[in-house]
Amino acid sequence: MVRHVRRFFLWLALSVPFFATMGAAAGQQMLSRLNADLQERTAQLIQNVLGPYRGEATVTNGLTISSVTYSNIEAAFREASRLMPDRLDLRFGIASALIGQATQTNTQFDLKMKSALHVYQEIRALDTNGFQAALLYAGYTRAIGETNESESAIAQLQAGHRERTRPYPEKFQSIDEILRMKLDDNPPKFLSMSRNHGIVVFGAALETNGTLRPKQIGRLRQGLELARLNPEAPIIVSGGNPRNGITEAYAMSHWFMNEGISTNRLYLEDQSRDTVGNAIYSCALLQKLGITQVTLVTSASHLKRALAIFLEASLQRGLNLRISHLVSKDDSTVDESRERVAIYRDVLRASGIWAFPGIQR
Repeated sequence: MVRHVRRFFLWLALSVPFFATMGAAAGQQMLSRLNADLQERTAQLIQNVLGPYRGEATVTNGLTISSVTYSNIEAAFREASRLMPDRLDLRFGIASALIGQATQTNTQFDLKMKSALHVYQEIRALDTNGFQAALLYAGYTRAIGETNESESAIAQLQAGHRERTRPYPEKFQSIDEILRMKLDDNPPKFLSMSRNHGIVVFGAALETNGTLRPKQIGRLRQGLELARLNPEAPIIVSGGNPRNGITEAYAMSHWFMNEGISTNRLYLEDQSRDTVGNAIYSCALLQKLGITQVTLVTSASHLKRALAIFLEASLQRGLNLRISHLVSKDDSTVDESRERVAIYRDVLRASGIWAFPGIQR
């Protein structure tokens, strides 16, 4: 009897570590499965709201994501962040959706900006040595006129990220100079009569059947006048966003050809879905063509945003461009507060600070 008891306790002593190990392994497996389920649910939430806009969040000179949709995007990111609170990229998504709402609403502009800045502050508290949230906070506080708060954030960034921070005060100053620019300060229509001078015509959304809108035709007429004054200059028509299978660039190129412009002068940039894309892809073409002087052609209400983003995109490619601009008059009105925030956002995007990290520039 005693021998059996001893055997039992010996078996128990040997078995407990085994079962404990098995229990820990099972627990770890369960946690891994739970985490995988959360990852999948989170990914599905984001895919549902951002799937149609992957790559770029907006279209040329006008957001395809409505303020209502931005509200849906905010709600999705908030739910995803609730499921996975340790993922800071999801909090960035919340803030970006709030900024998107602020650029599209007059009645809730202050509320949305305040909420977005609060989220960036939350991220800064969780990632005390982080760069992106602090930079976005510095940019947006400056955009809404809170200069002291912005300078304080920049000073903190310089203490921990001197080299990464160094170019941004100058970028912000450049934005402010463009925003103060009067449209009557239009420079000459061309810089020189040479092949080193390029023309970039920005696209605008097509009609649903793929035809050109009056706003776009106004830009094309200005571009045509310039093209005839400078017959050596290559012309980049910039815009994707296909409608009825036709891109903005394709429609614009055919308009120019019908006006007698040789196809040899036309270069189609049909990858972009918004002004940031227009600038990034057009600068790549300008670099390939060896262009050193460029005239941007767009609508008056779009000029400041286009110019600010294009300057940043050219800097990112190391281009030393002399830039002039030519505008067509339009009836659109621009809210200055919303324009400031949109320009700061898009210049930051063009500099490499993604609006939705890992998902959309």
